[in-house]
Amino acid sequence: MKHTFQYFHFLVFLLAFIFMGSTAYSQLAGWSAELPITIKNNSGSTMTNYQVPLVVNTQYLIGLGLLQTDGKDIRFGSDCGGSTAYGYWIEGPMNTSNTNLWVKVPSVPANDSVKIIMFFGNPSATAASTLTIFNGPHSSTDSVIPPSSNTVSSCQRGFRFSPTEALLVTHFGKRIPNATQRFVTMFDFNTQTIIKQIQVDAGTAGQYNYNALTEPFWLNSGQSYVFELFNGVNDMYYYGPPPQIGQHLTFTEMRYCNSCTQTTFPTSVLTGQQYGVPDFWYYVKENVSPAPTAIIGLPADTNTPPAPTGLIAIAGNQQIQLKWNKNTQFDIQKYFIYRFTSNTPGSAVLIDSVSHPDTMYTNTGLTNGNIYYYWVKAVDRFCVRRLSGFSTVASATPVVVPKEKEIPTVFALYQNYPNPFNPITTIKFDLPKGRLVTIRIYDLLGRELETTLNQTFPAGSHEIRFNALNLASGVYFYKIEAGDFNDMKKMVVVK
Repeated sequence: MKHTFQYFHFLVFLLAFIFMGSTAYSQLAGWSAELPITIKNNSGSTMTNYQVPLVVNTQYLIGLGLLQTDGKDIRFGSDCGGSTAYGYWIEGPMNTSNTNLWVKVPSVPANDSVKIIMFFGNPSATAASTLTIFNGPHSSTDSVIPPSSNTVSSCQRGFRFSPTEALLVTHFGKRIPNATQRFVTMFDFNTQTIIKQIQVDAGTAGQYNYNALTEPFWLNSGQSYVFELFNGVNDMYYYGPPPQIGQHLTFTEMRYCNSCTQTTFPTSVLTGQQYGVPDFWYYVKENVSPAPTAIIGLPADTNTPPAPTGLIAIAGNQQIQLKWNKNTQFDIQKYFIYRFTSNTPGSAVLIDSVSHPDTMYTNTGLTNGNIYYYWVKAVDRFCVRRLSGFSTVASATPVVVPKEKEIPTVFALYQNYPNPFNPITTIKFDLPKGRLVTIRIYDLLGRELETTLNQTFPAGSHEIRFNALNLASGVYFYKIEAGDFNDMKKMVVVK
């Protein structure tokens, strides 16, 4: 439940909402959903054309029926209308809770943040994911051309290296004297396991030719790898001094094996030569320290929410409590509360709001006896907020609500009042449980004069009026019996 907040704070909120609604862009044409993302630059330098990594739960978005399973409808933009489109690349895997995406953001000031929008929900969209958001491509061997060739069957020729920064490998290739299809393999030097292996097409003899990898992969900065070309029966390879390496790699040594297969990790070492020649294309990204962070917001679609249902108003003392049913749409953000003094919603005034899923509100500071009419609207969290229509009306009149009587915890008989009296007095007693109650009147000699009460009462505080019209002036006693409880008090009649 939320109570009315200070008028000043609500006025600031209301003006901000009106201003936002009057200046916001429209939705990107053809796209029905969005995901707000805040990029935080944690460094003291401006990030320019920076490739920002994102982790998005595409499984959830696909499950909502909004995102295409292959992600072809993903787009990024600078604002609600996508007025400036940003390039991006889907690393994948799609339809998981941790899909890796990269978006190229033009600029983020030092120690500051920018908000971008991910759009989706367009079945007719074509794929726009591209590796060109990164810097490249670059050649791992810097397109070296060794002068000599040789023919050796069942062998591997290649080199060991370490990246000086993270590399995104996208193509495997080769340059060989005879045009044949060859296995090209990337090994992890420390574990000697295969990271990636494909067969590169025959291509043209004496020229570099490449095959794109179906799944590009990253090489870590400072880690050692071995990259090899396999020669089959009567296959040829190039060799010669000196070794050559790309600008983002550090050359370690040539690696080879003879009488081996394409899966054999080469352990033999040769210096001063370029062997093979296998090659791969790679891209690099911009780097800044510390790295930026991305805060993924909550998704929303373009559907206008329906009006809330079941609104009721419960009157209290100078206040009215409202209750209604929670909207089931996934992108509801809050509810607006409207009020007026007659049943005319067109004249109703927005007085406050509560955040979804809260569906109770107490309007305080009202005048008892006046009737108040209320309506509620649902508000979604779309970049350009969408409001439902009015709910059905609910009305109530604040009143003073009497307090419920407390149930006594013990039996008790109280002194009559007034005392002395003539001829009427009041006798009070408490019952923690319902009982048959008897009250009798006695004189100073202990003689019973009358039974003034013999009746069953529920638990609670009770009182009776005793009339001493038939008694003369003097001192008397009244005695109560209620189950196991009994007590006696003195009273004085003065005439």
